[in-house]
Amino acid sequence: MLLFPGLGGYSPGVLRQAKTSHGEVDAVFDEIDAAAARLDVPSVSAALFDGEPRPIRELLAEPAEVLQLVIFGVSVAVHRILVARGVTPRLLVGHSFGEMAALVAAGAFTLADGVRLVCARAAALRPWEGRGGMAAIGVDEATAGHVAGVLDEPDLVVACLNAPRQTVLAGPLPALDRAERLAANLDLLFARLHLPYASHHPSMRPAVADFVARMGGIRQQPLELAVYSPVHGRRYTDDDDLKWALAECLVRPVRFTDAVRELHAKGCVTFIESGALNALTKCVEQTVPDVRAVAPLVDPDQEDAGLRAAADPTAPPPTRTSRNGQPSSTSAPARTSPPAEAQVVGVVGDPAPVAPEAPPAPAATDRRRVLAELRELYADALEYPADLLTEDALLEAELGVDSLKQTSLLGRVVERFGLTDRPAELPVWELPTLGRIADYVTTSGASR
Repeated sequence: MLLFPGLGGYSPGVLRQAKTSHGEVDAVFDEIDAAAARLDVPSVSAALFDGEPRPIRELLAEPAEVLQLVIFGVSVAVHRILVARGVTPRLLVGHSFGEMAALVAAGAFTLADGVRLVCARAAALRPWEGRGGMAAIGVDEATAGHVAGVLDEPDLVVACLNAPRQTVLAGPLPALDRAERLAANLDLLFARLHLPYASHHPSMRPAVADFVARMGGIRQQPLELAVYSPVHGRRYTDDDDLKWALAECLVRPVRFTDAVRELHAKGCVTFIESGALNALTKCVEQTVPDVRAVAPLVDPDQEDAGLRAAADPTAPPPTRTSRNGQPSSTSAPARTSPPAEAQVVGVVGDPAPVAPEAPPAPAATDRRRVLAELRELYADALEYPADLLTEDALLEAELGVDSLKQTSLLGRVVERFGLTDRPAELPVWELPTLGRIADYVTTSGASR
């Protein structure tokens, strides 16, 4: 089964290594560029491949369609590469925004029309920016509902069920502010998703009609592969109006956990992330036992090996070279305790409300000292042996530290080193190792 991620499916440098050996990458993005140009959208491949790998903050300065088409194109390209390597997916599953890539991969829409779908969705949602938001909370659905009930916030709703202990709330910004304060008082993990509107919320109903109107002229074609929708809770058929189904995804909740459990019960045991990072495969691992969950692009330096491993279960796990020149496996080591919460499946946009300003602290310019303090902090919080916490170990891919937990830990880093950053604004996906976090801390300290 292939999983198509939502708007969190981006990491700097993604597909650059794969591009050198897989013609599917150029073919996909050439077609995306041509279709985007007809809609007056800047070159997507240039944003992804030209110059140094671009952090997500830079892509946010582009029109919204650029980053969204990057994420969409990465998903479609991975699907094509895997199929070319002999993978025959039994089923395609898209999470929210990812349903468009899944339907294109299934043949229901051409790639060029997929570009039109992405741009139509972005345009339909633009008037709603700043009118709501979303946040992940480290509890189950029932508890998340109790949070809204205790706060007496009827407009705060469950928008996504991603894993047994990770639920996404959507609603007005003041309601999310209150939920964040309550979560802090209850010592619950809470992370604002950088999405500038309350997706999967009933208040977005007017955007549905707008999205449908903007999809006029796009022709639906027969499905060549099966597609399961976690929003609609079933497989799509050729009798479905798929454009209307996509529009309904704007207001209906994503029940990804339910979908994974149902499909696993029916015999699905291999889940491959058709996109960057590993947001969905981490959620799968935390939802059902005894599965093969593969994220081929989780390490930009090992994309070819990751794609080989995804296509061939007998292929050796990717290895990566640390700063000392020694190879290390990207397979996860044994853990002394399981990760606390699930990966945040979400995204980009406006920052969270301003937190109280951190107190000043001495400039953190000694990288070696900073790294030692980070190892101590993370070892204590995660209950891991310190020798596992090398500066190059991938916190998520190797050590199982998911994004929601990492957001909480970065809050401790901000406090420990007296940084002025707000934890909710820190790009977790750009800080995958203790070494990268140490670089960030020393740079921030030296700049004061």
